[in-house]
Amino acid sequence: MTGATEDDKSYFQRFCDYMRRDTKGVEITRFAKASDIPRHFIREQIPQYGRVRKIEPSIQAGPLLVVRHQPPLNLFFWSSKTLPVKIAGIDVNANGYSWLQSVVVDRPITFLPVGGESGQDHAECRVIFYDQSKDGKSVRRVDVGETLLSLGFAQMSAPVPMKATKPVSKDPFERAVQGYFRALARSESEAKDRRVGLWQQRLPPKLWPAKLWQSTWDGLLLKVSPASRQLPELVR
Repeated sequence: MTGATEDDKSYFQRFCDYMRRDTKGVEITRFAKASDIPRHFIREQIPQYGRVRKIEPSIQAGPLLVVRHQPPLNLFFWSSKTLPVKIAGIDVNANGYSWLQSVVVDRPITFLPVGGESGQDHAECRVIFYDQSKDGKSVRRVDVGETLLSLGFAQMSAPVPMKATKPVSKDPFERAVQGYFRALARSESEAKDRRVGLWQQRLPPKLWPAKLWQSTWDGLLLKVSPASRQLPELVR
């Protein structure tokens, strides 16, 4: 079994960790819109937790994860508030929408707000869940944005920001966001190279020697990679 994840921590441990981070009294309420999230939560990249209730279509933002936020100290436990969450940095297509419904709905997730336009109701976040292997011996960390891009079920919503291509910033928040966008760009590049998902039609087919090499290499990686490094079958 791999090391304990954030989801493995007891409720009390998570509460104590949270309180040590200067949460300024807002830890007792469920978030229902982006403006409910304190700015210092975003700047300090304080993980938030919740469970995805459903996937909701949005003409402007694309598929939104409707999340029931779970604050460490939930005094208003009867509240039915939910927070709409957009996976930051990507545009999800119809296949991605179906994937989210099949894989992410009803899962507990960790989400880290990374900002967004002021005045919008949905929060733009990095979204992560943990998936236990069939034998129960390992836990896989699945970044939803990176996975959708690697499957060709999404594309980056904009080029990698210039800041993310420059030397790593000394600012912790900027460094975290830079790392996230770099990871997204790598996942999209891999999907393009393999011509999977939406890139099957958008890019010209690879010449057969390159295609054969790619297929052989992918098969070899799948065989030699430890189970903890492989995506679950449904996620692949």
